[in-house]
Amino acid sequence: MKRLSLLLVLFITSFLSFAQDEIFKVLITKGANKVIVSSSTTPQDLIVGKKIYGTDKIVVASGAYLGLSHKSGKTIELKTAGTYEVSKLVEQVSSQNASVSSKYVNYIAGQMTADNEDLAANRYKHMAVTGSVERSTDKIKPFAPSQAVVLDELIILKWNKVKVGKDVANTYVVTFMNMFDETIVEKETTDTQLVIDLSKLNFKIEKNIVWTVKVKESPTVKSDKYNLQYVSDDTKAVELHDQFIDLKNELPEETALNKLLYASFFADHKLTLNAMAYYEEAIAIEPEVEIFKILYGKYLIESGIAKPTK
Repeated sequence: MKRLSLLLVLFITSFLSFAQDEIFKVLITKGANKVIVSSSTTPQDLIVGKKIYGTDKIVVASGAYLGLSHKSGKTIELKTAGTYEVSKLVEQVSSQNASVSSKYVNYIAGQMTADNEDLAANRYKHMAVTGSVERSTDKIKPFAPSQAVVLDELIILKWNKVKVGKDVANTYVVTFMNMFDETIVEKETTDTQLVIDLSKLNFKIEKNIVWTVKVKESPTVKSDKYNLQYVSDDTKAVELHDQFIDLKNELPEETALNKLLYASFFADHKLTLNAMAYYEEAIAIEPEVEIFKILYGKYLIESGIAKPTK
């Protein structure tokens, strides 16, 4: 009998600890998502930063999106309407501690609340930035730092649409050159961006890489010269590469939320072109979730690549 009573006490203690322990935190929410706590039958609105506990239930609305971070640093997305028991959601999250991703979960949370800015209220200011490449001009203006430090990973080069006479240009040529203006490689695209995996190109032997964009049909229409420079400290570059590999191993799922965490890693280390590549991937996966575009626009403004719209 004493043994049974002891087991019962241990079970109750364990249950209460689980109930009171923060299990998830809301990182991103779109739509009328709610939480039902055990002490109430009235659903509460889910807002960014809201803590979710073990005995809570989450109600995801139709057409909504919910991105949660687990206390371990792992992430989970909910996109199907319905009611979810937190105790069951925990089973979908690996118990392995994700030390690298935890840092960037906090980074995103900080971006969401920085300077007490209401991102939802100011969403058009930031979203307009990400759509500015759609406007055509008669000059090519890349959306990139004139001097960009990069890691030997994925990057993206972007520029605006260009008019040649009355027509919009059909094909662009991106040329990479060494410090002597000798062409290393050229890439053609019908898009206004080019995604490149630097790890697959033998660029690191060059001290300085210059790139330009021109219109294939009218080669005199071209951009100014822009520079790429790899992280100069080889030890630091290896360290950053290893950290990024760890982050991808901790968050292997191809979700928008995980891509946002990848982008945050590079943004935190001021590797702008790397960061932009993963912001773009997050948006491509969840184009209807505005917050990804808002955070991207906010980053472009803070990086000096774009100016805020009025």
